Amino acid sequence: MKKLYMIVVFFLGQFCLIYGQDGYKQNILNLLKKLPEIKSCENSYNFFGCKNNSCNDFKAAKSSMDKALKDVGAVQLATNNALTSSAQPGTTMTPEQADALSKKLDKMTDEEKQQWAMQNAQAMMNTGAAHANQDAGNDVVNDAVDYITKQRDQETKQMQQDLRDHNNPNDLSAQLKKIEDKYLSQKNAILKTLQDALGDKNLTLSNYMYAGGEASDAEIARQTKAVNDFRKNIMPVYDAELIDKLSYIKTLGQNVVTKYSILEQKVGATHYGDDAEEAINKNHLYMAQQTVISKVMEIFGNYEDVLGGYADEYAKMQNIQPVKKFD
Repeated sequence: MKKLYMIVVFFLGQFCLIYGQDGYKQNILNLLKKLPEIKSCENSYNFFGCKNNSCNDFKAAKSSMDKALKDVGAVQLATNNALTSSAQPGTTMTPEQADALSKKLDKMTDEEKQQWAMQNAQAMMNTGAAHANQDAGNDVVNDAVDYITKQRDQETKQMQQDLRDHNNPNDLSAQLKKIEDKYLSQKNAILKTLQDALGDKNLTLSNYMYAGGEASDAEIARQTKAVNDFRKNIMPVYDAELIDKLSYIKTLGQNVVTKYSILEQKVGATHYGDDAEEAINKNHLYMAQQTVISKVMEIFGNYEDVLGGYADEYAKMQNIQPVKKFD
């Protein structure tokens, strides 16, 4: 395995010179503390306008995760290539081969690199559990790899059980729909008051603006008051609904912290793979960190989606153009 190790080191050295990656070497779980405290639809609208520090913290956390995911995908890709198609055990990689490989990688998009890395990693994992030849005396690395493989086996068994039970614990949309249903009767009651006031039974929660023809000043004033009362009464209901949804997503975030905190500690103890000398062990450590990053990014994405929906609702209520999510 000595020659294979030399190949990995050489290739990683060349690759890191090109990309200089290290964004994944951090406790990604800590970024969940950057989720903003939002108490109303108006707060959500102002948040997207970046009128407070929580907006900047949120955007910085997202940017950090984007870089971390790309970086860990890059180093993982390097180990995959050393172990699979680009170099076989017992051979050496010439400078020409390294240069050709670098050019090939340079033409790939970030998504293609991540996809290639995931495919190669899965192929290696299917060949058996990770070994530890050069890491035989490194208890920290071996402990981390052993924990990772056991946790992955447990998660696979749980997924299989959920499929057999027709259970999808990750169906966020269904859970959020339950929260909406909880407030639906209140919203419909407030809407009915508006329908009665305006004499229009066709008004809905998604299309409640009243468009009338010519009317007296008194009638216009009455209609305006009815619409304003509707907005005033229904916004607290939307605010409560928003808070419930954000609370649920934060609970999911806490579940991620609980589930992956030990894994993060063990991977972090290996300096995020730097301490491993066996390429396949590095790959397991990179895959684990990639999983944590993806889980946290998912929480951030769900949180932002909910915030965006209620910021749009607030904007609609104020006759303001809907906001857009962060790029």
